[in-house]
Amino acid sequence: METSIITRLLPIALCAMFVVSSCRNESKDAASDEKLADIPTEGVEVPIPSLPYIAVFDDESEQLTAETNSDFDRSLLSVDALTETLLTNYPEIQLEIDKVSNDTLYVKIPGAQYLTQQMGSSGAQMYLLEATYAYTELPNIHVINFSFIEGDHARPGAYTRKSFDQENLAR
Repeated sequence: METSIITRLLPIALCAMFVVSSCRNESKDAASDEKLADIPTEGVEVPIPSLPYIAVFDDESEQLTAETNSDFDRSLLSVDALTETLLTNYPEIQLEIDKVSNDTLYVKIPGAQYLTQQMGSSGAQMYLLEATYAYTELPNIHVINFSFIEGDHARPGAYTRKSFDQENLAR
């Protein structure tokens, strides 16, 4: 009994369809598709947001330090650029600039549960260090006053770079 050509080619055709369909990269989330469509891709160089300092936590010594970020572009140093970068790097923490008074920048974090309850103590300290070091890189800003509801892992208040000295962190 002779098998028809269709019967013989059917498994090959099904296999080819499977391979082609598995190579497609379709997003199932329409919101993600819309966000991707907004990203310029042709002829536009989009800088990756960076902060002037990166928080580094050494698990062995349990020391938190700030290291200079060589990727930071000083020409982008502004309150708005730093705020955008913090919002991009930490989308769960919705930082808002309140005001500047003398040498103090006042910021609010409404709904700070992620910062105060979910990041852990080290993660919260790393965030506060990066934000403090970033904003105090601005001319004439030496204090960052964070306003949010206190939680297990972070306290609101005035922070300076000295706030992250090891003897101050031990308190």
